[in-house]
Amino acid sequence: MPDVFRKSASKSEGRPVSRRVRTLTDQLAEARDVHRLAADPLLGAVAADRFRTSITRTMWFFLAVGLGFTTTGVHDFLAGHLPTTDPLWWGAWLAEPALAGILVTLLRWEAAMLAAGIPVTDRPVKHLKRVLLAATFAANVWAAFTPATGGISQGSVFFHVVIPLVVYLLAEVMPIIQQRCIRARDDALSASPPAAAPSAPETVAPQPVPAPAPAPNPIAPASGSVLGKLPASIRTTVTGVTADVHETGRPVTADDLAARVTLPGGMLTALADELNATVNHHPVTT
Repeated sequence: MPDVFRKSASKSEGRPVSRRVRTLTDQLAEARDVHRLAADPLLGAVAADRFRTSITRTMWFFLAVGLGFTTTGVHDFLAGHLPTTDPLWWGAWLAEPALAGILVTLLRWEAAMLAAGIPVTDRPVKHLKRVLLAATFAANVWAAFTPATGGISQGSVFFHVVIPLVVYLLAEVMPIIQQRCIRARDDALSASPPAAAPSAPETVAPQPVPAPAPAPNPIAPASGSVLGKLPASIRTTVTGVTADVHETGRPVTADDLAARVTLPGGMLTALADELNATVNHHPVTT
């Protein structure tokens, strides 16, 4: 496309195209292609889906980090006063991962439903999320205010209160993120024109091949003419001489014919009169 544009510009202006002009022409053509592709609604739908996936993965990562911190608080709440030889001290590490695993599984299911366009508004789902997060919050706050060793740390209390709240709000925000991203994708899809159904290939009837036209005879001898009485080889020579002479704008003479063929003088004169009278069925003006 840029080459055609450069050629047409060069022809229209009548002067050579500089290297700078060719470079800018290529950049302009590329910019138009990029703008056309970037404005395609289908590309917007794909971008919305990719953005939703990226945001969801980031949320899962930080949710896991937050639940890892709350695991220490739940363990301190359950077995902070027990020695490491007690089996409960080791089993207490599994309490928060079990609750967090149920929560993460529930959130994944909710995200899948929202991605499919199915809203999740059932009360049991909300109740289960709130119970799981409330248990984590209560255990962490209780452990922060009643530490097994040492005194109460203001920083420990603060983060054992804030992080469970952040985890709870994160679980509530993730469905909203899913819904907004899906709406953006659907809006982009609705703005795109429907794809045209592939049309059946047209059946083109074969056209008959015209028969080749017969080669025109420069001089068609009439029945009973002098030219028609001559052999084919002599007739071909005579017609060639006649055509050459007539192209110069003058009639053929007996001397012109005598220079190429050997015939009686009277026949040459009659043949010249006949050839000058009609050539290719058209009268010749002498």
